[in-house]
Amino acid sequence: MSKPRLRELRDEEYRVLEEFAEKLGLKLSDIASNPMALEVPRAKYIDLFDVPAEIHLILRYFDTHYSAGLYIGYIEGNMLKPGLQLARKLAVKCSREIKCIKLTWSGEKKFLYGRIVRGEEDIIEWVEGLRVVINPLGEPLGWGEGIEKANIKIVKPVRDLGWYLRRGG
Repeated sequence: MSKPRLRELRDEEYRVLEEFAEKLGLKLSDIASNPMALEVPRAKYIDLFDVPAEIHLILRYFDTHYSAGLYIGYIEGNMLKPGLQLARKLAVKCSREIKCIKLTWSGEKKFLYGRIVRGEEDIIEWVEGLRVVINPLGEPLGWGEGIEKANIKIVKPVRDLGWYLRRGG
């Protein structure tokens, strides 16, 4: 039985990561300088990490890897499910380089409880699609999906900081 190990991305994994970056309006290099996949026997998804070159050199001395570097997220099927650490990294680019969803303080509370956020009283800046969600100070809250239904802008939590507490993680 093989052990979990980090490896170079396959072409299809690289494309998924590249497409995700493009949807955010970024280049792949803005997300990861050295993306690697965690190869786990019989896994249902593939975890991705941005592993600095110095750490990559050290990894060859270990038989088993479970993680290294910055956790990007995981690929399930042909979609990237971004991690909270990536939201933290990208939050500094909000408003300057990428469009993010910005919530009011009351919107932040709802979002962190895993509830859908609706309307202008809770949303400061809104954009459609999967986006980094931040509070009024620009601090990352997680990932949310901007959706418009019946001319009402909503933010559906995809992965938020409160998730760990609600799931006992």
